[in-house]
Amino acid sequence: MAGKMVKKVCLLGDSSVGKTSLIRKYVYNTFDDSYIATIGTKTVKKELKVEYFGKELELVLMIWDILGQKEYRRIQSMSFQGTSGGLVVCDITRRETLDSLRDYWVPELTKIAGKIPLVFMANKCDLVGKEEFDGSELGKLAEENGASYLLTSAKTGQNVENAFLALGKALVSGKGEAEVSLKVEDSKMSPAEVLDNIFSHFVEHYGQETDFAMAVIRKQCVDIGLDIHAPTKGAVAKLIDRLAEVEKEVLSPGQIGKNKIERRNFLLRM
Repeated sequence: MAGKMVKKVCLLGDSSVGKTSLIRKYVYNTFDDSYIATIGTKTVKKELKVEYFGKELELVLMIWDILGQKEYRRIQSMSFQGTSGGLVVCDITRRETLDSLRDYWVPELTKIAGKIPLVFMANKCDLVGKEEFDGSELGKLAEENGASYLLTSAKTGQNVENAFLALGKALVSGKGEAEVSLKVEDSKMSPAEVLDNIFSHFVEHYGQETDFAMAVIRKQCVDIGLDIHAPTKGAVAKLIDRLAEVEKEVLSPGQIGKNKIERRNFLLRM
């Protein structure tokens, strides 16, 4: 065996296109059609073997399942940093999810990660007769980005493994990555944008890896019943207090107080 390579990859696209189900099918070989919104990011690991200059290479994919709501631009941008490749997913029964790949997801990912290997996926191809576009339209978008594409089904497993394998092969081909700095804009914020800023602020100051910090945030949101689709001021205020409590384990009282004030300032712009 030639050796081992570890790569971070992101699975991105609009909410409800089936990203989490695709990961579940690929990594655990199970399917769950109940909709669960991903809060921030989820990370799983998958090992596969690919051919590399005639030898077998062990490739470890750290797969990041990215929050599909576009209002969470800052935490998405943080998650994109250090990404080596992307699986870009749309729902073949919803044309607007294809448009989102061209208009939002690919530009946002490229802005942070540079030109990296991509594989485009039109998911839910098992829903025959409900298609709102065909493979040729996705193929055109993929071609514009020098990428491959597949029609997939997290339910039946069609092309799910092939999509991850295609990205794996592209990753070992040696394409480079670029770094682009974040841009923070000052403006009136929607409730989701306020949460996005609080999430990213916590990740920046907690002193742990992003996926670990996001797991902490997910737990606090679940514990207080915060709905990321319709966050109320009261729920966000509770979250700020909970995050301050968590930080007592790792930060000084002065830093915790400063963080709490800055997060409350975000809340005031809601």
